[in-house]
Amino acid sequence: MKKILKIILITSVCIATLLLLVAVLGSLFGGSAARNYVNRHSEELIGRQAHVDHVGLNLLTGHVAIHGLEVMEDDGSTRFAAFDTLDVSVSLLRLLGKRVQIRHVTLAGFDAHIVQDSTRFNFSSIIDHFQRDTAEVEEVEDTTPSNWVVSLHKIRLADNSMLYEDRPRQSHLGFHHLNLLVPDFVIGGSESTDASLTLTLAEGGELSAYPSYDAATGNFAIQLGLEGFTLDQLKPYLVDRTYIETIEGSLALDATAQGNVAHFIETAIAAKVSLGDVAVVDSSKAPVVSLKELKVDMGKMVLSQRLFDINSIVLNGLTAKYELFADSTNTLSRLLAAKSDSDNTESSDNSEDSENPEPIDTLPTPPLQLHVGHLDIHNINFTFADHTLPTDFVFPVTDLSVESVGVTASGSNNARVRANLPNGGTLSADWKGDIGAWKQQLQLDLSIKGLHLTDLSPYMVAYFGMPFSEGIFGFTSSNTIVNSRLEGNNHIDIYKPNLGERQEGVKPRLKLPVKAALYVLKDKDGKVLLDIPVKGNVDNPEFNYMKLVWKALGNLIVKVATSPARLLKGIKDGGEELFVAVNTEDEDFTSEQIYQIDQLAELAKSDKNIVLLFELQTRPTKDGKAQTTLEQHNRTLAHHLEKLGVSKKQYTITTAQPDKGVVVEGYAVTVKVKSEK
Repeated sequence: MKKILKIILITSVCIATLLLLVAVLGSLFGGSAARNYVNRHSEELIGRQAHVDHVGLNLLTGHVAIHGLEVMEDDGSTRFAAFDTLDVSVSLLRLLGKRVQIRHVTLAGFDAHIVQDSTRFNFSSIIDHFQRDTAEVEEVEDTTPSNWVVSLHKIRLADNSMLYEDRPRQSHLGFHHLNLLVPDFVIGGSESTDASLTLTLAEGGELSAYPSYDAATGNFAIQLGLEGFTLDQLKPYLVDRTYIETIEGSLALDATAQGNVAHFIETAIAAKVSLGDVAVVDSSKAPVVSLKELKVDMGKMVLSQRLFDINSIVLNGLTAKYELFADSTNTLSRLLAAKSDSDNTESSDNSEDSENPEPIDTLPTPPLQLHVGHLDIHNINFTFADHTLPTDFVFPVTDLSVESVGVTASGSNNARVRANLPNGGTLSADWKGDIGAWKQQLQLDLSIKGLHLTDLSPYMVAYFGMPFSEGIFGFTSSNTIVNSRLEGNNHIDIYKPNLGERQEGVKPRLKLPVKAALYVLKDKDGKVLLDIPVKGNVDNPEFNYMKLVWKALGNLIVKVATSPARLLKGIKDGGEELFVAVNTEDEDFTSEQIYQIDQLAELAKSDKNIVLLFELQTRPTKDGKAQTTLEQHNRTLAHHLEKLGVSKKQYTITTAQPDKGVVVEGYAVTVKVKSEK
C-alpha cells in the first residue's frame, strides 16, 4: 500500500508541475500562447511530449481551466496520463495577506497508466529530468516557521481512474470511478477539514473514506469502508514469498480511527472485518485451506496500550490439511518460498550500523489487555497426515467446534471443544484457567470415545512393528496445574485390542512386548482398563507431557509382560510369584498343571521376544529314583511346550539344587524380554 501511495504522490507532483507552468504562462501570455508553448516545448519542461487542447483563464477572477491534457510515454506515441478538465479558481487578493486561497479545484476524467519494470517506473524519466539540474545542490533544511496559510475549498475529483501494472509479477491493480470531495482543507490555519473519497477497484471492490481534521486541537478521525474486495488481487504480491497458485475470496471492512496527531500511537481503532468464500490452492494444484466466513467485531484497539477489546470472533466452515513429509518438510514450509538474494542484500545494507547500534530508550511494556466477548468457532474440518511413517497416517477431524464466552488475558477463562473422529469416534475437551498465568491455575479435561484402533495402525507399526487388527479405544484425561506442579490421571479403556502380524522390513522405534502385555491385560471379556498417572514440573525445560505418558505406559507394559501373575492367580498361596506346583512322585502333569502351562505357552506365543525360564525346585530325598523322575518331568514339560507351538528359543528348563527350605515343590517361572535385533 505504501508503494501505491508513493506512486500516486510522485505522479501527482509531476502533473501538478506541468499544470503550474501552464497556469503561469497563461497568466502572462494568454490561453492560446500557453497552449502553444506547452505543445512545442513540453520535452524541455518535463522531459516528455505533452499536448493541451484548450487553456482558458481570467486574470480578474483568478480562474484557470485546462481541457484535454495528454502526457506521453518516453516513446512519444503511447499515452502515459491524461485528463478531460482541470478547473481552478484562486483568490489573488488574498495573496497580499500571505494566504493562498483556492476557491475550488475540479479534476475530471483523469486517467494514468503506471508501469513498474524491475526497479523503475514509466515516470522515472520525468523525475530524472527534474533531478538532473539539482543533483549537485546541497539541500539545507529551513526550520523558520512560515506565516503563510494555504486553504483549499471545494476540492473535487470526478470519475478519475488509474491502472498500476507490475510487469515482473504480472500484476494489475486499478482504480475506476475515483471520486473525492473535500469541502475545506487548510494548512497553517486553525480551521477544521472534512473530506470524502470513493473509488471502484478495477478488479473488484469499492473503497470509501471520510476523514476529518481539527487543526486547532490536532484531533482527527477517519471512517474507512471496503466492500467486495477480491483476494485474487493479492496473489501477485504473494508469489515472491509463497507457492500459491490461486487465491479466492472476498474482504469487507468497516473501520473508524480517532486520535490526535501529537499522540498518533494512541489512536483508537474500531473495526468490523469479514472474509468470505476463501480458497487457497498451492502450485501443485492441491487445496491448502478454504473458509466459508470469518467475522471479527473489534470494539476498540489501542496498540500503544496493548488493548484489544473484541466483541466477537466467528469462524465458520474452515477446511485445512496439515502434512508431515519424510524430507523433514511440512505443508507450511512447502508453501513458503525461500528468501531471495535481494532480500539478503537488502537486510545487509546497514551491516555497519548494525554492528554498532545506537542505544534505544525503551519504555516498560504495558500488560496485555485482551477481552473477547464471544468466541465461536464451528464447522471446522481438519486433516492431519504423517508421511514419515512406514505406512501413511491420515486422520480427519470433522465438525470441530470451540466456544468460549468472556475470554480475557488475565482472569478465569473457560472453553469447550467438541469434534467428531473417524468411524463414529468423538472428542471433547473442557479447559479452565488464566491465559496470562496458566501455570498458577489450570484445569483440562479430555475425553475420547469410540476411536477404532485400526485408525492408529500406522503409528503402531512405526513404534512397535505391528498394526492393530481390531479394537475400540476410549480415553479420559484429567489434569490440573497449581503453582507449576502438574497432576494428571489418564484412564484407558480398550475393548478387544488385537495386533496383527509383525511387518517385515520395519524396524520399530520401541522394543516393548506389546502383544504379551495385551494378552495379560485383557480380562475374560476382552477388556483392558489402565490408569496412568502423570506428574511433573512444567517449568522444567525438559518437561514433555506426551513423553511422560509414553514412559509411564512403557514401564507398565514391561512390568505386566514380565510379571504376569494374574495368569496364574492363586498359585502358591495367592502370591505374585509365578509358580506351577507339581508332585515329583507323579510321572505326568495333572489337568490343572497342564492348564497353567498352556497359559504360559500362550503368553510366549503372543510375542517372540518373550522368554520363559522354568526352574524345578524340590526338597532333598534319599531315594535316587527322584532324580530320574525330575528329569522325566523336565522332558515332559519341554515336549508339551513344543506341541503347543512354543519355539525352543523361547524357553529354558533347569533343575535347582534340592533345598530344605522349599515348602511346595514345582516350577518357579520367570518371564524375560529379549532385545530385538
